[in-house]
Amino acid sequence: MEGMTTFVSRSGRVLAVIFIVVCAAATATAITTGSLTDGLRGLGVSAFLATTIYAAFWRPRLIIREGSVNVRNVVMTHEIEWGAISRIDTKWGLTLFVGRKKISVWAAPAPSRYAAMVASRDQGQHLPESTYLAGTVRPGDLVTTDSGGAAAIVRRHWERRGTDSGRIESRVNVPLAVILVVLAAAAATALFW
Repeated sequence: MEGMTTFVSRSGRVLAVIFIVVCAAATATAITTGSLTDGLRGLGVSAFLATTIYAAFWRPRLIIREGSVNVRNVVMTHEIEWGAISRIDTKWGLTLFVGRKKISVWAAPAPSRYAAMVASRDQGQHLPESTYLAGTVRPGDLVTTDSGGAAAIVRRHWERRGTDSGRIESRVNVPLAVILVVLAAAAATALFW
């Protein structure tokens, strides 16, 4: 079995838990202190918000394999063979350039300004060759950040890639997309009814 490395955003996971707990508390409050109608309205809005937060902050992940990289974003999943990637960037978070298309990796966001300010010089050493721009690295390339840790491993695999077909397969998570649309309609109805 080939080796596999999985990345998820630590900060995204923390935000997801906090927001989902807040949504659950708001729903519980609306159900216990209001009328049945208020409780149903609160449930509709909270269900939509919690599902959206799950899709945006908890679901995204980056799976790195010997032969390809799998990018799972909000409702899209991309399976990309190494030969299809032309450039890797971390300016606004990890981004893979595939032909004329660029695929942002939601699981590897750029660091905050604070993280960039407190970074030490040694965090920018011993990185893959394609990391360095004019002898320096961007804050998003520092290995202690979500984008930098993921980018370092992606670049190592990409730099030693073999010959492959450069295949790209993108697909939509249809059940999740349908659930989001239905819950958005329910939340809109609850708010404006």
